[in-house]
Amino acid sequence: MASSGQSLPAVTAESKFYEVPAMRVNHFVGRKYLLDRIQEFFKEGASVVVLVGMGGQGKTQLSLEYCRAERTENSIFWVDATSTGTVNRSFEGIALKLAPGSKFPNPEAARTFVLKKFEELSDPVLMIFDNYDKPAEFPAIRDYLPHRSKIIFNSRHTDAKRLGKSVEVGAMTAEEGVELLLLQSGYERTEETVENARQIVETLGGLALAIAQAATYIGARNIPLNSFPEVFAKRRSAILKHTPTHWEYSKTRLEERDKPLSVFTTWEMSFEQLEVTDDERDSLVHLLTLGAFVNTRDISEGLFSLYAKQARRPKWLDYFMDGTEWDSEKYQDSIIRLLSVSLVTSIDLMATDARFSFHPLIAEWLKLRVENKVRDEYAEEAIHVVRLFVDNGDKKEMPIRDKGEILSHLDAVIAGDAMLHTNGHQVSKTLQDAMVSFGSFYRRLGRYQEAKHLIERALQGDDEVTPKVRNVLANMYCDRGDLFEAENLYMQILVNLKENLPTKDPNEHLYSTRLGVLFWTQDDKLDASGTKLEGAVTGDFSAFDLWFVSALSTKNGLAVAYTKEGRLSTAEKLFKQALEGREKASGPEASKTLEIVNHLGTLEILKGDLVTAERLLLRAFTKIEEQYGPGHTKTQIIISNLGLCYLESAQYDKASYYLNRAAGSLEGLVGPAHPLAVTAFHNQGLLHLKQQNYSAAGAKFERAIEGWKASGEGGAKSQGDSKYCLATIYETLEERRAEAEALLREAETLYEQALGKEHPQTVEAGRRADEVWNSGYKIAGMKVD
Repeated sequence: MASSGQSLPAVTAESKFYEVPAMRVNHFVGRKYLLDRIQEFFKEGASVVVLVGMGGQGKTQLSLEYCRAERTENSIFWVDATSTGTVNRSFEGIALKLAPGSKFPNPEAARTFVLKKFEELSDPVLMIFDNYDKPAEFPAIRDYLPHRSKIIFNSRHTDAKRLGKSVEVGAMTAEEGVELLLLQSGYERTEETVENARQIVETLGGLALAIAQAATYIGARNIPLNSFPEVFAKRRSAILKHTPTHWEYSKTRLEERDKPLSVFTTWEMSFEQLEVTDDERDSLVHLLTLGAFVNTRDISEGLFSLYAKQARRPKWLDYFMDGTEWDSEKYQDSIIRLLSVSLVTSIDLMATDARFSFHPLIAEWLKLRVENKVRDEYAEEAIHVVRLFVDNGDKKEMPIRDKGEILSHLDAVIAGDAMLHTNGHQVSKTLQDAMVSFGSFYRRLGRYQEAKHLIERALQGDDEVTPKVRNVLANMYCDRGDLFEAENLYMQILVNLKENLPTKDPNEHLYSTRLGVLFWTQDDKLDASGTKLEGAVTGDFSAFDLWFVSALSTKNGLAVAYTKEGRLSTAEKLFKQALEGREKASGPEASKTLEIVNHLGTLEILKGDLVTAERLLLRAFTKIEEQYGPGHTKTQIIISNLGLCYLESAQYDKASYYLNRAAGSLEGLVGPAHPLAVTAFHNQGLLHLKQQNYSAAGAKFERAIEGWKASGEGGAKSQGDSKYCLATIYETLEERRAEAEALLREAETLYEQALGKEHPQTVEAGRRADEVWNSGYKIAGMKVD
């Protein structure tokens, strides 16, 4: 109570108080749907509304705007709810406003007085409890809530939701963000500035405080809006720390009210609010910071639990362990803690392994809050973690979601390395060590452009790139039908191996090349000895031990089945040498050995020895299915080759079973735009063509052509085959003959690109195009259903 004998002024309904910090921005933009939601809750009878969101989303400004709108209706009081002490001081201040000159012996007396006086008001008061970010440290907060009042809590801690109705304060809408940025930067609204501003808002993730900071930075330096992305890429830290002299966004804590607030300072406050020991906080900070270097939108528990299994486990992971075992419950409790202070924006504990995500600007802050050397160490650690994830995924056929997750993390760590690598190298040493794993994974998923870009970047001016890395690129060239590039790179690898022979340890030096595939399509370039290619580096294969020439081609097996018939003896010779070497080095049932067996089977199809082809393919199929299961892509590739074998021997029932099985499985495993699936659709077209079901064949070839277009990864040879086959159907139809001629011209161009101008397939496509143009050529006896 106030001191005895003190005469207190009456507090009447006419006495309107507006005790709110002078922090409201001049240009409050939008958020009407949030303001309406607050008002709806109060009209429905709620006494407490909790605004919850990460720091920088605009909770305080939203409350200030609501106060402004309610100013004529209610007395309004602002409370700093950072701690029990700040709440008590706020209540003492309110008591002095209600009773100027009064003295209160202790905080409890002030609290009791304020609550009593509020009861005497005819209209309910509006109270804002700001910065209520540590609910566990202030369990008695309800003792400070007056009856018959409207109360708003601002909190970044999800536990605050228990106090009443909650409103999630998230990102600004694109239109709100654009309006805020244009107003605060001083740019007029035009079609061009709106589009540029929209891109900036997207870059900043719709974060209100970050948009305001960027706008003032732009305005202060007269930066053109279309130049901001480049400026932001170079000066992230300066922009996200920027606060002008007269900055409307300030801390609302009583003792810090004059300190300007940036997104960096507000997130540092979130770390301070983690209710854990210092060691536990260090582990949580490391976990979250490491997450900033991968894809922040979907981070699975498996990424870290796999990392924890390695022999030399980093000390920071000990917090998440139960002895020597990963403690999933402790990990989940940790990400819940991060969510509770809004550093993590969402979690999913119902998945096979827990997942979380966080705002991309928080990721930028986490990277920038550490020194450069430490930042490089985090980037390298992220590469190592993702490499473990990739290599572990190779052991099984992953669901599409898991493949997508790995791809997103790969993209993130590679992009991060491009920004951070040093010492003049195109890639860091850690990324170079992971190059085979990353490049091969991209290639298996048909992401040839990513594989090419990554490895070619490493090759630029760096002689230390290993033959294994170069070979991944050569294999990718071969997949796409870029045979000249593949040929030269393979020969360079072999010559370099000859000049720098490694120790003959088959477990360490199984350099895989696919020269056999090249000879299938380009054997006309070989001399009689099969050791020299015109226009390429000369190599003497006899100088190598058998395991140095290992013809590993799974993805290209289908494509070569449609190449010209020619001299196949050199290819067969090399494959048999490679098989002998692999059997010695790895054993007759090893996966690498069986891949060569698969290739020998497809080679026998080309030679016309279908009995031998079937025997070899069944050998490969039986063992690969045992090792990888019926649903693995390796299994499906051999199944597809078996279908082609039966197709050539006119066993159409078996061919239909295997080709349709492969197509259906591959579409489900890798998606309809993956080169493997598209090739499978093409093979279905060949089956229908053999069975003279031309409508069905045409539909499959059309689907294949669309698939190559959608994937953006189809090699020239593969695209040419699909267009050539579709043209053979179109040219029988009077109304589609012009399309047939156009398809044949396109096939001719593609064959020339892949095989050369004088190659028989190139010549044949051109000849048939001329015939369609000149005479309306029809294939005898062909009728479309």
